[in-house]
Amino acid sequence: MDSISTDGATLSAMALGDTDRPPVAMLHGLVTGNMATWYSAAALPLSANNRVLLYDQRGHGSSTMPNTGFDLDTQTRDLDAVLMHFDCETTPVDLVGYSMGALIALHFALRYPQRVKRLVLVDAPMPACTHVAPSLHALAEQQEWKSAPGRRGERQRQRLQQLTTQTTLLRDISAMQAESDDALRHFDKQVLLIYGKSSPCLRAGEHLRATLPHADLVLLDAGHELPQDVPEPLLGHISRFLAAPAGIAQKNFLSAPEIS
Repeated sequence: MDSISTDGATLSAMALGDTDRPPVAMLHGLVTGNMATWYSAAALPLSANNRVLLYDQRGHGSSTMPNTGFDLDTQTRDLDAVLMHFDCETTPVDLVGYSMGALIALHFALRYPQRVKRLVLVDAPMPACTHVAPSLHALAEQQEWKSAPGRRGERQRQRLQQLTTQTTLLRDISAMQAESDDALRHFDKQVLLIYGKSSPCLRAGEHLRATLPHADLVLLDAGHELPQDVPEPLLGHISRFLAAPAGIAQKNFLSAPEIS
């Protein structure tokens, strides 16, 4: 496990797979997420053909919890620090992000398109001020979080309490606007959008599909929690997308047998 210092935080990170394989960075979601979101179900299988980079975002997993820095600009710098640590400053990287991790991946890709090979966005809740902030405020007040049974429930309760009362997370998420349509229209890399058919974020996926010039939308039989609820179909779509040569027409990629 590696430690990476960036913008007042120390991030826990790791790499799987040989250094000569194409790099893929995988980003987890908010509050309950960490490297484990991807590790067994996706990162290990993908590492057979890729060098997979994982890290705990600030305030999550084994990374430290600074008081500030949960905005997209700061977390984009966090991702940049991880890529630099693993010598990916000149090699374009495939980015796979889930939920808040998808928003970070998209933000990074729009600002540094030359650093990105392709992009996989799994149920990206854009804009977070609409799709994330209200539920996060409500979640912080739910009594079941205060009485969740077991050690895992207690850890999640403590993390939620720390994030919402001791950091700027709620303020940063509430101010997190959508990426501009103009920036999206000018993004020239392939994008695979994977959303749950019953996800409350599906409208965001439809908007991204209509605005990004080289994006396709795949729907799976799930809500928002795709890595947990449909890990095998999710991995299948990600694997086929990453295995296809960069630049292949999306319609050719999607002509493969449906596995959802």
